[in-house]
Amino acid sequence: MSFLLKKSTRFDKLLRTKLPKYHADWKANAYGQILSSRPTHLLSKSYASISNSVCETSFLLEKNYPSLRICDNNIQTQRAFTTAYQGEPSDGKLNSHLLSHLIPYEHTLTDGRRVEIDFFQEDERFAGMALMNLIIREGRSWPFEDDFHSVEQYSGYFLSHTAFVVRALNNGMDASKRNSSSQGEILGCFYIKPNFPGRCSHVCNGGFITAPRFRGLGVGSLMGKVFLRAARDLGYKSSYFNLVFKSNDTSVKLWESLGFERVTTLEKAARLEGLEELDTAYGYRYDLEKLPEDYLGVPTAPHRQN
Repeated sequence: MSFLLKKSTRFDKLLRTKLPKYHADWKANAYGQILSSRPTHLLSKSYASISNSVCETSFLLEKNYPSLRICDNNIQTQRAFTTAYQGEPSDGKLNSHLLSHLIPYEHTLTDGRRVEIDFFQEDERFAGMALMNLIIREGRSWPFEDDFHSVEQYSGYFLSHTAFVVRALNNGMDASKRNSSSQGEILGCFYIKPNFPGRCSHVCNGGFITAPRFRGLGVGSLMGKVFLRAARDLGYKSSYFNLVFKSNDTSVKLWESLGFERVTTLEKAARLEGLEELDTAYGYRYDLEKLPEDYLGVPTAPHRQN
């Protein structure tokens, strides 16, 4: 999607005065275009109340103001997920009481920055959605091609079960050492949920996103380690990642360094941005029943004590 920067002021005024109920949706979409260069702490709490689809906003703009368009490719019906990706919008805190001994989990990154892994706060859902859309547009690590267009839609996927953010506890710099970063900024996020239904629901899946501004600081490794402990303590028996792309060398090295076993190879599995040929996908498994009870130096969960 292309954001028409020169018309931003006119769009903002138009929506605020003519279509005020859709103003927040336009701000959300515009912010998503520049997230890679804007600190996530700039999000207003008012954005957390977004409930109308950006798609709907675009339809109304096209109908009532045909000479003004926010996006070139945003006019489309709401996409339908395959069954494997459907879920009910939630707050990402399913069975959170089983993790009271672990979450929030504090840690120091490689640059000395203090962070915590915690459940999503309500006003952080939009930051998560914006990060998700940014990764989708990169087209290198997730299979999706279309953006999420509302917080509700995003919550039905990412926060349907148990989800977490990596939140800065103090001010600092991003990975470039040129841009400042403030306390409360979201450096990454991930979820834990069943990979399969019913009789196979004890096998979990995880989805991980590190904000581009903070890559190379150990955020991914931190999320992976906490994922293992949290997934085990939530009652999952094993973890299986379906699509780890061969070209994503950082991800491949991360999961293998944490002890994941490569159990499947699916050739010509993904049509990724920047690659001329279809990429290979690996499947990685971790036997959570072999994880030490005090992994990460955190005592055994009360509900797992004999």
